[in-house]
Amino acid sequence: MILRLLTTLNYRNLRDQDMRFEDGIHSISGLNGQGKTNVLEAIYLVLTGVVDAGRLQQLVRFEETEAYVKATLERDEGHSIAEVGIGRGKRLMKLDGIRVKSAELLRGGAVFIAPEDSEIVFGSPSGRRKFLDDLLSKISARYAQGLDLYQKNLAQRNAALKNDEQWALEVFDAKLTELGTLLMDLRQRAIQKIQQYASDAHTRIGGRGELGITLQETTSIQGYARDFLLRRSEEFARQSTVIGPHRDDLVLTLRGQPASDFASRGEARTIALALRYAEYELLFERYQENPILLIDDFSAELDPERRNALIELAKRSPQALITGTEPLPHAAHHYRMEGGHLERIQ
Repeated sequence: MILRLLTTLNYRNLRDQDMRFEDGIHSISGLNGQGKTNVLEAIYLVLTGVVDAGRLQQLVRFEETEAYVKATLERDEGHSIAEVGIGRGKRLMKLDGIRVKSAELLRGGAVFIAPEDSEIVFGSPSGRRKFLDDLLSKISARYAQGLDLYQKNLAQRNAALKNDEQWALEVFDAKLTELGTLLMDLRQRAIQKIQQYASDAHTRIGGRGELGITLQETTSIQGYARDFLLRRSEEFARQSTVIGPHRDDLVLTLRGQPASDFASRGEARTIALALRYAEYELLFERYQENPILLIDDFSAELDPERRNALIELAKRSPQALITGTEPLPHAAHHYRMEGGHLERIQ
C-alpha cells in the first residue's frame, strides 16, 4: 500500500494542505512542536480508525468545530480513497465514498512506532490490553465486532451492579460469557503467533535474553459462568465486573522475569520494537500487503543497533515516513515541517 496524497482540514496544528508522497523512505524533520507527529497520527487515523475516543475533540484545531482528513492510496487492486470527519467528539469514516465502521477500514494499512511504546512494557495492564485489542481488531473483523459488543454489554452490566439490579445480571452474565469467551479464544490463538514473531524480532534486533509473552486471565473459558456466581458479592461491593477480558493482562517477561519490574529503559524500548515487528508481520500475513510504516522521533532512546534495525524494516516497506529533529541520511525523500506546514526540500 502506498499513500499518494494526504489532505487535512482543521486537523490539530497542521495547515490546510495537500501533502504528496512517493515510494520509499521519507524523512520529515523539524523542531519539536511543529507538527511532525500530527502528520503521522493523521495518516494512522484515516487508514485504521484507531484513536482514543476521549481524544477525538483534541484532534480538531483550536476554535474550530470540525476536522477532516483524506488519504488517496495506491493498492495492489487499484486506487482507494479513505476519509474521516471529526466533530463534537464523533467521527464519520468513508472508504471510496461509502460510509463504513472503523472495523471496515484499511485495518492493515499502517504500523505506528513511537518512543511512547515503551509504556506497553512499563505502563498499566490497560495499555497492554489496548495494544492487544488494537492489533487483533486489525487482523480480525470478528474480534473487532465482538470487542465492541462486549464493551457495550459490560457498561450495562456495571450500571446494573451500581443500581443493585440483581434481576438484570442473569441476562448480562449470559451475554458477557458468550462474548468474553469469543475474545479469550481469539486472544489465545493469536498469542502464539505474537510470541513467535516478537521473539524472533527481539533476537534479530539485538535483544539480550529470552522474551516471553503470555496471557494472565481472570477466568477461564470453561469456568466463566461459574466464576460470575462465585464473585457476585465482591462485584456488588465494588460495583464493577471483576472478571473477563477487560481485566486480563498481557504478561511480558525478559529472561524469565517480569519486564515491567526488571527491564531497563533500553530493554523496554527493544521489547516494544519487537512487538511492533510482530504487528507488522501479522498484518502482512493477514492481508498479503505491506503496511505503511510510520516511525515517530526516530532516534529517541535507541542505540545504533536498534536504529539500524528500524532502517532495515523501513527499507523492506514500500513506503515509510520517519520523523526526527534532524534529516534522516537513509531517506529517498526529505521534507521540512515548520509551523504545521510540510514542505518538500529534496
